Amino acid sequence: MTGPTTPVPYGPGTRSGAPRRLDASLTLLREVMERPLDPGYAEAAARRRPATPRRTAVTVVLAILAGYLLAVAVAEVRDPLPDAARATERLREEIHRKAADVSEREARNADLRASIAAAQDEALRAAGGSALVEQAQRLGLVAGELPVRGPGLRFTIDDAPGRQDAVGADPRANDDTSGGVVLDSDLQIVVNGLWEAGAEAVAINGQRLTGLSAIRSAGQAILVDFRPLVPPYVVDAVGDPGRLQTGFAASSAGAYLASLEDNSGIRVDERARDSLSLPAAGRLVLREARPAAGSLTASPTSSPTAVERSSSPAPTAP
Repeated sequence: MTGPTTPVPYGPGTRSGAPRRLDASLTLLREVMERPLDPGYAEAAARRRPATPRRTAVTVVLAILAGYLLAVAVAEVRDPLPDAARATERLREEIHRKAADVSEREARNADLRASIAAAQDEALRAAGGSALVEQAQRLGLVAGELPVRGPGLRFTIDDAPGRQDAVGADPRANDDTSGGVVLDSDLQIVVNGLWEAGAEAVAINGQRLTGLSAIRSAGQAILVDFRPLVPPYVVDAVGDPGRLQTGFAASSAGAYLASLEDNSGIRVDERARDSLSLPAAGRLVLREARPAAGSLTASPTSSPTAVERSSSPAPTAP
């Protein structure tokens, strides 16, 4: 029989009788304290190679390249775009080239019109004599198909001083850009007043006006038969200067122009001229023709002014 044995105390919550740690219930906190870095990150950090001179040089080169690109981008943003400047210059050169081409074609058309007029006069003389030629020339002058030269009245109309900056302004802006600026409606009123006063031929900046002509605006530009004009606007009217001055001043157009000069500051210069040369319109198209009864014996009516007519193209008024 064996002797009495000393009892071995069992710790709380143990099965084998081994003593239990006092922080056994704090396993998560113990893991954080003993192993703060995740094993995966620790393994990756262990495999990371130390920096070498080659890798340092590559990093420096990349940093320099990024700085250069950033400086170029800033300079491009702050300075005017060279591509846009070159495109504007090319567009300006193209406009000048097209304008020169149009002028050349207009001169060629004027020569052709002069040749046609000479051939027409010869044919009319053979058919009906000088009376029919005179009547055809008079009708051509009235229709604007032939150039005209003679005394008349010249109006030079310009924007008010300092209002040239309004040309090209943003039409969506709320600023009033019409004050002191010549509008298409102003030229319409002046031209109609000259016709009413007895003008036989009218031109604006060398553009001959006919019964089919139109004075319009496109933005801040004034168009006469779709051709843009620039101020000052020179309005030439062929006719008796005294009659034109008296009739225009007594008309509503004369009062309107005087009001523009007094209230808006628009500059107006009116002068009688001994000789004005107005070119032919050259835009009439023959759509229908038939002989008129008694046209061969019709006698021309005399012009109220001494207008010198020429079958050759007249120089453009400045």
